[in-house]
Amino acid sequence: MNNMKRFKTVRLICGLMLMLLCGGVLQAQVAIPGTKVQYKFPTKWKYLSSQKVNANTMQYLYCYTAKPIVAKGDTALPFLRIYIRKNYTGEVFDFVFDRYNKEPYQSLSDYTQGLGLPKTGGMGYIGAYTNLKDKKDYQFRMVYFKVQNTVVEFRLETTRATYPQMEKEFEAILRSLKF
Repeated sequence: MNNMKRFKTVRLICGLMLMLLCGGVLQAQVAIPGTKVQYKFPTKWKYLSSQKVNANTMQYLYCYTAKPIVAKGDTALPFLRIYIRKNYTGEVFDFVFDRYNKEPYQSLSDYTQGLGLPKTGGMGYIGAYTNLKDKKDYQFRMVYFKVQNTVVEFRLETTRATYPQMEKEFEAILRSLKF
């Protein structure tokens, strides 16, 4: 009986070590589907869902799960959305303008070089908007870039009240983008 218990314990420990090892490897570098672009994905974030928008477009959602983020009595669920459109022959600016027309926001700052962008051909924003349904203000970091004929919107968002708590986390994920 002792040998059987020991065998089960060793098997359980080996299984847990393998899960931790694989989890660390899988989460260390993640490729954005349809591109060779990779980013480091912290273990504090969890995959939520994928949605096929149309034949050329996919959306991937992740949420921050490390601990509840609370500010001004409001609990927020920060999220990451990766919006990918394949076979896009236009310019990044045209794509950004089209997306803006579908989901308007206030640009608090914008840039074309630096954090989360390739050396050429991208746009980044810190933006904000008010959701009229839940009457909350939201703030986000968003970058757009194009790799061959695939254009990507990489958006990290939370409520405006909790944004200062998440800003360093958002910046670390964007800094990890490797083109």
